[in-house]
Amino acid sequence: DSRTVSGSLRSAEEWGLAHEMLDAKEIRRRFPTLTPRDDEVALYEPKAGLVRPENTVAAHLQLATRQGADLHFEEPMTRWEPYRDGVRVHTAENTYTGAQLVICPGAWAPQLLTDIGVPFTIERQVMYWFQPQQGVEPFLPANHPIYIWEDTAGVQVYGFPSIDGPGLGAKVAFFRKGEVTTPETIDRTVHEDEIKAMADHMAGCIPDLPGTFLKAATCMYSNTPDEHFVIARHPAHPESVTVACGFSGHGFKFVPVVGEILADLALTGSTEHPIGLFDPARLAAAPA
Repeated sequence: DSRTVSGSLRSAEEWGLAHEMLDAKEIRRRFPTLTPRDDEVALYEPKAGLVRPENTVAAHLQLATRQGADLHFEEPMTRWEPYRDGVRVHTAENTYTGAQLVICPGAWAPQLLTDIGVPFTIERQVMYWFQPQQGVEPFLPANHPIYIWEDTAGVQVYGFPSIDGPGLGAKVAFFRKGEVTTPETIDRTVHEDEIKAMADHMAGCIPDLPGTFLKAATCMYSNTPDEHFVIARHPAHPESVTVACGFSGHGFKFVPVVGEILADLALTGSTEHPIGLFDPARLAAAPA
């Protein structure tokens, strides 16, 4: 009855995804690194996987370049505005004009999309890597799954097998247990009490994992109140501006189809993909 399991089961059944329901005994048999309580269950998807963001971004940039895109880096946008029949964009380096603007501002959405009526919340998140007590062999992909684990208090953690080499451990993090922040004020230091809290939590479900702390890194979630995305023509400038933001910590895996949708909207003003769920109008009256 947890949100994680029940929601995953509903999705798998609705879309015909191959899956199995496992009781605690079967979880422990298949994945000895995991130590669920006797009353815990899991939904297992044999076709689940992971993507490497850096490689994915690099591949998309290469494809864009081949199609004639000009790529500009380290050039923050400061503001944008309607201009004649299109849009004008101001950056720290230059001013650009164009017929169409697609804006995907990530954690900068509250500053750059103040007029779409969405109360975004930017949340600091921390990712951790631990070297397991018995080495990485039990945590290799053949032995240890990608997982999301929700406890009775609703606290979710997620993690991955050891995929980066014998001395680089396995990644784990809390999902949605972060402080509200901004891109300018985020605390990039990961503190000892945070590391201890992560290790203590994992010791209760994957005892061998928090053997030795290796490293940590911070990132930001751009959350909407209902945790669904915002993908639409800009409500105040539908003729020239398309927005994509508020991905709430689970948007990256959808990058290819989101890109296709944004291209459709910018080029034709509509898309065949069903994006009604992502209309910002649903949130215009939502409390912050």
